[in-house]
Amino acid sequence: MTENLKEKIAHTFLEMTGKKGIDKITIKDLVEKCGISRQAFYYHFRDILDVIEYILQSSADRLMECCLSAPSVQDALYLFVDFSIENHTFIQRLLDSRQRDSMENLLFHTFRSYMEEMYQNKASEIPINYHDLKVALDFYTYGIAGLLMENISRNTLDRTVLADQMYRLLAGQIILFPTEK
Repeated sequence: MTENLKEKIAHTFLEMTGKKGIDKITIKDLVEKCGISRQAFYYHFRDILDVIEYILQSSADRLMECCLSAPSVQDALYLFVDFSIENHTFIQRLLDSRQRDSMENLLFHTFRSYMEEMYQNKASEIPINYHDLKVALDFYTYGIAGLLMENISRNTLDRTVLADQMYRLLAGQIILFPTEK
């Protein structure tokens, strides 16, 4: 029962972000909308930021489960782009909040964890040392997250094209910068 209440609070918060900015949502508004007491809220969450972290983590966990069962990395990227587009209102609300820096850090941390998990499950046979892996994962995290944040709210966005471009970037098929001799 308590896990259902935690999910209800998170779901209600997500619904509320569709109508108003994150900075405008108070615990009082949230408990009223849920029909619960403040005590029930505080049993599950410390504050609004804790609700946001829970939503991001549980969403990332569900997405990871789907992506890991995808037949290829390219198919996993399609799922990731679709997920980002479907949740673009919530993501944009996070970025429009007064706590943008914290929200970006949460988004990047969540995506970084996703990228690391994808590497471990889909590409771990590629030999790479720890320091190079860290740099590569950070590069891909910030690059792909930046592309998604820039593109997900565009009405003209072609999901398939963006996912394919991201895949070709990861595979080094779009551009290879020349190296010095």
